[in-house]
Amino acid sequence: MKKLTATVLRGQAVGTKLKPHRHKDGSYVVSKTRYAKDYVRVTNEAELPDWVARGFSVRMSNLDVENHRSPSLIAPVSIEET
Repeated sequence: MKKLTATVLRGQAVGTKLKPHRHKDGSYVVSKTRYAKDYVRVTNEAELPDWVARGFSVRMSNLDVENHRSPSLIAPVSIEET
């Protein structure tokens, strides 16, 4: 399975790796806009690369870093596949 990551490029946590944020309901969120009304819930993490390939952003976070615990919507251009 391909994994998605994003690297923080500015601020106090430069270099921090973000990963898709799993919400309390077990789903991940993708969206073409930053508005909650446009969010699509995805239950299978393995499907996320396909959503990114279609131009969707992914909500990502890093629970181990204090200022990146809250998920941010990361644009496809900033997402890396490993």
